[in-house]
Amino acid sequence: EPKYVQFFAPGIVTSSSSTTGDIQKTNIDVAKAHGAQVLIQVGNIADAKVALEAGVDGIIAQGSEAGGHGLRKDLGCGTFSLAARIAQLSAAGPKIPVLAAGGMMNGHSLAAALALGCDGIVLGTRLWGSHEGMGRVDHKDRLMTAEADDCLRTTVVDQIYNTYSPTPWPYPYDSVGILKNKLTDEWDGKPQEELASAMEIVAPQYRQAVKDGDTDLGHVYAGEGVGDISSIEGTYDIIQGIHKEAMEIVTSMPKFLQDLN
Repeated sequence: EPKYVQFFAPGIVTSSSSTTGDIQKTNIDVAKAHGAQVLIQVGNIADAKVALEAGVDGIIAQGSEAGGHGLRKDLGCGTFSLAARIAQLSAAGPKIPVLAAGGMMNGHSLAAALALGCDGIVLGTRLWGSHEGMGRVDHKDRLMTAEADDCLRTTVVDQIYNTYSPTPWPYPYDSVGILKNKLTDEWDGKPQEELASAMEIVAPQYRQAVKDGDTDLGHVYAGEGVGDISSIEGTYDIIQGIHKEAMEIVTSMPKFLQDLN
């Protein structure tokens, strides 16, 4: 049996009796009944409050700067404002770990998250851009030349993907952080109906692009901290480097404060 489980999209699901209609259990209840601790990923304060009330054991506060799937941008919050508020709510009790996610890349990110009251950070794009990260090498190469300005949170990818996938991404999680390309230049910001009317052409092109690794008509997942990636390294070296940098920052603060006085 698993010791830990993570839920997302949605984080909490409630089942009800088919005969009485009475609420029976949530996925949180089921996991805990099997002895597992539960980690929930949320993208806004409202979902965090629900998770806290449900008795989760930890929360990942994923800001809209993150790469990959997350809440639509108009429904989510920035990483630090989100993580700081959730840390405050958790501190009011019962205290549980809060991890900041979205744009977290280096020791500065970790030190800042700790200063906001978080217990750590979650690395997405940074660890995808590693030797161990599963993905095409040419896609990882794109990460090393990209900046935050090259990133975009869009619903275009999932609007296309959901037309043919047996497991479509549900609203409001049908949103991804990727690098801008010809696909997003053409369709992001346009009415969904316009893209839908062109789907017979666009969907096959997209599917083939993903298969071929075409980064112009497919996509490359990336969060807004991508500019910090200058090389593809091993995960051990990445994490050790982040830890070392964060420790240097934290231990230098007493001297910084003393100099201010």
